[in-house]
Amino acid sequence: MPRISFKIDDFSIKLYAVDNKGTRKRWGDRIIQMYSGGKEVAQAVFGSPLKDIPEPHLSGGIIHYFASTDQFEAVAELLRGGRIVYIAWEPVRDTKEKNDGDAYFYTERED
Repeated sequence: MPRISFKIDDFSIKLYAVDNKGTRKRWGDRIIQMYSGGKEVAQAVFGSPLKDIPEPHLSGGIIHYFASTDQFEAVAELLRGGRIVYIAWEPVRDTKEKNDGDAYFYTERED
């Protein structure tokens, strides 16, 4: 499978309250949903660096990017910065992990 990338046209940010009493456990409390051509194409989820960070994955055509909360501002700033930003999913050949890959952001070269 070749690299999949999307130009991010729009995004929304969700900041969740802490919910420790219920049975639902959420790893991340900050989510950036990203859109291309009016369609959701990616989610960046940020959570505690003290917990195991989930592996990035591609599911249903949506890129799922996970990072610790200390990366939230850097990603939000990149998206707000006025430059064209892309998110990509690049498969990695790994005999121990089926459907392994990397998710990352990138911009066009600056002249």
